Amino acid sequence: MNLKVSVICNTVETFSELNAPHPELADVTLTVSTGSAQTLPSVIRRQQPEVVLLDATGNDEETMLLIESALKIAPNTHLALISPDQSTSLLTRAMRAGVREILPAPMTSDTLKQAINHARSHLSLSKPQESKTGQVIALIPAKGGAGATFLAANLAFALSKLGKRVAVLDLNLYFGDLILFMGSHKADSNLFDLARQADRLDAALLDSSMVKVSDHLHILAASNAPEHANEISSAGLESLIDLSREHYDFVVLDLSSMLDQVTVKALDFADNIYLVMQLSLPSLHAAKRIVTFFRDRGYPPDKLSIVVNRFEKGGYISLTDVSKTTHSKIDRTIQNSYSAVSASVNQGIPILELSPRDPVAKALVDWARELVPLTEVPHKNWFFNMIRHAP
Repeated sequence: MNLKVSVICNTVETFSELNAPHPELADVTLTVSTGSAQTLPSVIRRQQPEVVLLDATGNDEETMLLIESALKIAPNTHLALISPDQSTSLLTRAMRAGVREILPAPMTSDTLKQAINHARSHLSLSKPQESKTGQVIALIPAKGGAGATFLAANLAFALSKLGKRVAVLDLNLYFGDLILFMGSHKADSNLFDLARQADRLDAALLDSSMVKVSDHLHILAASNAPEHANEISSAGLESLIDLSREHYDFVVLDLSSMLDQVTVKALDFADNIYLVMQLSLPSLHAAKRIVTFFRDRGYPPDKLSIVVNRFEKGGYISLTDVSKTTHSKIDRTIQNSYSAVSASVNQGIPILELSPRDPVAKALVDWARELVPLTEVPHKNWFFNMIRHAP
């Protein structure tokens, strides 16, 4: 498929470099011009590109408003911003404006090729992929400490007990510790090791990199080195998620609340996003901002669900307050059960095994039961019986 790509650069030197022949881009119709964000509307109208690379010298609010206005003409355009600023604040504002990714300056031929590869990955997401059958579920906390990792680990365990093959990808890139929730397992490989081998990634390599909690539950641990977080590419992550969903019934993504480029890409790939929060003012404020970010990014309303964790009735902030503030429906509540949850976390034993009659365990059973039709559940195990008799 021929891809129409427009590049707006800000120097004559860059213009000359990008206009040179690129044999490896034979299937790309490339148009290069000099200009700025002010040039963007006319480029989109005249050239009607599928992909735009904009060389941004400034990242002020005026630039963001120009981009936002221009993309209203063609909201499906994949716009990559080339900028020396790689901060989270710029990422958040740029994504709200419709930017799909931010690549580091300066703009070069390698940058062009990288942006085109990423754009192809993004554009392919909207096309049906018959080989991709697994459901991708993302859990993201409104704020740190919301309990999203505990819920991700234990929901994955519940789904595996329903006879489903489940992969958990620990995408808390800086301080991921989900593997601790499943006992004293040792990870010989991790997400960083696998993502950087995207060019040779296959089912055998994926399987050998997983920690096997059980026959049905496999975990890909986070890297122990936070500095690796910036080295994981969006393309590598896409390859990993795509391959995982081909070989597992469910792929559970455990994310941090930091909306960096990898986290945002992971959220794009998810079929369902669960925003985990608590009934506190800081958590409510953070949840509102994240929901707004999701809507600005164009996520459909049914892709996002709010989960209120550690719920207790009669608090200062009510569920009604959450719905009104976020303009979102609350999907479910998980009761506060400090002793049972603490015991589960500290012993590394899933709460469904340690305290199966605890309200939190029962809430996880209900959650898993909604995701897996009972007609698909093996009947001859203790977990099925617990589900069948759950109130």
